[in-house]
Amino acid sequence: MNISGMNPGAGTPDISGGPASSGENPRLRSLEQKLQQLTKEKKEALANQDTEKAKALEKEIQSVKQQIQELKEKEKKKKEKKEEEGGQKQPAQLTSEHMLNRLA
Repeated sequence: MNISGMNPGAGTPDISGGPASSGENPRLRSLEQKLQQLTKEKKEALANQDTEKAKALEKEIQSVKQQIQELKEKEKKKKEKKEEEGGQKQPAQLTSEHMLNRLA
């Protein structure tokens, strides 16, 4: 039995890979595992026609999806900032050898 808006497979994000894949971030990996577990529990609740439990699980699923999205966005911004900083040339450092060569 499907409840309107309670399709167990709908809206499940692609959690494999991407710029901030779970392999890089333990928090992200944990959230993705939690999402998979909640989705499984929701499917079971729907199969058992436990609509109240399914609704509660859907709310929790949406919360976890939002956390995953926010974390991925944060990681993406962090990576972009790091790349920008890496692309800028650092001022040359003068060593004592350079100084001696200039004096000679």
